[in-house]
Amino acid sequence: MNNMIPEGILIPVGGGEDKEESKDVLARIIAETDKSNPHICLITIATGLPKKVAASYAKAFEDLTIKTLSVIHYTSRNGADTDENLKKIRECDLVMFSGGNQLKISSLMIGTELLGLIKQRYYDESKFVVAGTSAGAAAMSNIMISSGNSTEALIKGALEFTNGLDFIKSVTIDTHFIARGRIGRLIQAVTCNPGILGLGLGEDTSVVISKGVIEVFGSGLVIIVDGKEIGYTDLPEIKDGEPITVEGIKIHVLGPGKRFILSERKLLVADNISKK
Repeated sequence: MNNMIPEGILIPVGGGEDKEESKDVLARIIAETDKSNPHICLITIATGLPKKVAASYAKAFEDLTIKTLSVIHYTSRNGADTDENLKKIRECDLVMFSGGNQLKISSLMIGTELLGLIKQRYYDESKFVVAGTSAGAAAMSNIMISSGNSTEALIKGALEFTNGLDFIKSVTIDTHFIARGRIGRLIQAVTCNPGILGLGLGEDTSVVISKGVIEVFGSGLVIIVDGKEIGYTDLPEIKDGEPITVEGIKIHVLGPGKRFILSERKLLVADNISKK
């Protein structure tokens, strides 16, 4: 990892991507490799139904004319760094983490040679793609939401955080965002960590993150919660179980095709960008 800014492409998906009809989200993920028949490696460690999940993606990718799909699944850390798994990562063009439980992903991958190899390729190779859906997307950031009820998310102590895979810093990611009413979760996440951006992804919706710019694609919305201008919060003073007060939270709502500059925390005006 010689560069501070990754050369590769990160694609978190909000979950519920269409695998039956249009498959637009999966097609765009494939297109980012710039190869007509990329080798995809699907990592299913988040789910308790790995065979079912792998079969579902295999069918969808086959419909998109992908001929090479390998799968990595293991249930204990000593299963991570096998020669076979490392070979699959060395040979693939695209790594995709399935949904399930993001704590499984973090606990089974952090500190492994397997994760180190994925990160090395992501930082060093311009067309290497790391994608993840639902839990696979939530685990991508350095600060990961590990648990928290949507309806009680603005109560102090109702949200828990842990370390994620650290593909992206200063951003925390939440998924199934609109369908499950998770705005409160991101507001508390950003109130607790004002230096980060909260990225809420709707279902069948994703962003391509490349060179510090995100582009929205899919059928839904992306919500960005920015706490940089928080003027006041009583979070340090109140007890667990009490409601949070916060002033100065900024919310951005982005539809498909819109781009956002992470470092400047602002929309990239559509007239100034070239469409793919």
